[in-house]
Amino acid sequence: MPLITQFNCFVCKYAVRLFFTFTFFKTVGLFAQELTPLQAQDYFSSPHSQSYHRQKVISTMKKEVNSYSERLHDLQKRFYQVFYGQDGNSSFDVPFKNTTDPPSFMPTNRQPVGTYLPPAEIVNEEKPGQKLAFEVDVSKDMTPGLEEGERFLGSGKGYWIIRTGLAYPYETHTGSSGGATKYRKYKTGFLLNASGGYAMDHWRFGAGIHFRRNLFHSSSYQGNPSQGYGSDKGASTFGALLDFGYSFPLLDSFYIEFSLGAGYGVAVVQDSLSGGSRYDPTFLLLPGIGGRWNFSSNYSFGFGYRYVREDEVPVHAFELGFAGKI
Repeated sequence: MPLITQFNCFVCKYAVRLFFTFTFFKTVGLFAQELTPLQAQDYFSSPHSQSYHRQKVISTMKKEVNSYSERLHDLQKRFYQVFYGQDGNSSFDVPFKNTTDPPSFMPTNRQPVGTYLPPAEIVNEEKPGQKLAFEVDVSKDMTPGLEEGERFLGSGKGYWIIRTGLAYPYETHTGSSGGATKYRKYKTGFLLNASGGYAMDHWRFGAGIHFRRNLFHSSSYQGNPSQGYGSDKGASTFGALLDFGYSFPLLDSFYIEFSLGAGYGVAVVQDSLSGGSRYDPTFLLLPGIGGRWNFSSNYSFGFGYRYVREDEVPVHAFELGFAGKI
């Protein structure tokens, strides 16, 4: 074949290929423009609508690729007929099948795949003969700290109580001895009560001892008002008494308590300038009210007010106490 003919065939061959390439990319660009209305939206009403939109885009792309494939095959067939005189009997088949049926929109009431559905509540029906290993009675109040047998101090057991506090006298005494006037006024002193016994439910019954000590006020004197008693002189009371009490819970571990002590004692009064003392028997009555905090099942802390009635030095007392079980 002449050189010029070979050269012309070579130029024509590559010109056709360049033409095919240009035509393909131009068609793809047109195809992208045609798909513009089907581009992804900013918002989809549901996942189903978004899936439907993607399926439409994919279906359209498959149809376009099949169409381009047919055109290229036809163009190639013509090329071989013109330049090579060949018939081009090669068979052709589209790359994508079943593109005639458009995608259908998924119903909105269809349950998405992978959605978690909680299991239905299982009702435990007791079968005949089915028994628990043990049963717990929940009908009673099981609140910690309210068990009466544990929280009430000394319930069904022995108890002991020690109380001490300040004694504020409120009476003065004026009398005479051997023709000399006596005036007795007392300072604030202290007292001590100790008792023990048996407690049952909210009640307690026991016995104890009582001690009180108050010094003379500087205005006290015998005979001459300008000459008072010594700074270490005063009056003391020793006594034995019965102890009664009743308490009831106000809050958890905190109780209101009423108490009463009654007994007999001796008041030792140092109102003689000679240094001697006189002993006066006296009846004792000690009613009181207060509170008690059970900080454990065996011990408690208490406080309260008590009125101490006796002949020589009746007082108002404010006490602190400590109690426990025996």
